[in-house]
Amino acid sequence: MTVLIVVDSWQGHAARVADEVRSGAESEGAVVVMRSADEATLADVRQAAALIMGSAVHQRGMTWKMKRFVDEVCEPVWFYDDLVGKVGAVFTAGGGHGQAGGGSEQAQIDMMANLAACGAILVPLPKCTPGFEHAGVHWGPTVKTTDEAMNAIDPSALDAEAMQAFFHHGANVARVARSLEGLTLARGNRWPSAEVVAGRRAFEANRPSDVRMASSADPVQREPHS
Repeated sequence: MTVLIVVDSWQGHAARVADEVRSGAESEGAVVVMRSADEATLADVRQAAALIMGSAVHQRGMTWKMKRFVDEVCEPVWFYDDLVGKVGAVFTAGGGHGQAGGGSEQAQIDMMANLAACGAILVPLPKCTPGFEHAGVHWGPTVKTTDEAMNAIDPSALDAEAMQAFFHHGANVARVARSLEGLTLARGNRWPSAEVVAGRRAFEANRPSDVRMASSADPVQREPHS
């Protein structure tokens, strides 16, 4: 059973908590594939039993690179129903004002909405989860990346109690994915028609759909990823 974690981490905070999510999933026997939002492909999603999206929070939302993953990878996943009946979950790392970090909940809702549209079975963060009082947003765990004076916290010094929530979130996703192996949800909607699907496949045949193509219009990427 494979769990795919797609993360965009600009200053190392989201990458740090992604490691906790990975450890939690691995503790339940999952094979975890970690990809940056730049690297993740359609093939990665199709081969996974669960997709966990994790993002730094920028201007009260997911990062633009995570949104590009949604637009370029999750859109065809939605079109072909590749995630229907599989498992989806989210987490964030954000600074700014507010106990949970400004915009963390909105970023999580946006990522959850994408997963729901793709037909994923969503795993939230119940309040009984260890570490919830330090990292709890009911959609998924989040961690504060700045102190009250807006100074950045080193990724290695993030709240140790909060790390528990990320670990158990990963474990919960793996448990749910394992329990749903072999599940088939109802299918048979008439949309999209066979003609529409055939037309799209013909279009995609002219370019590799499982390869992320860099655009010359993209800004130079200097932020660290791990």
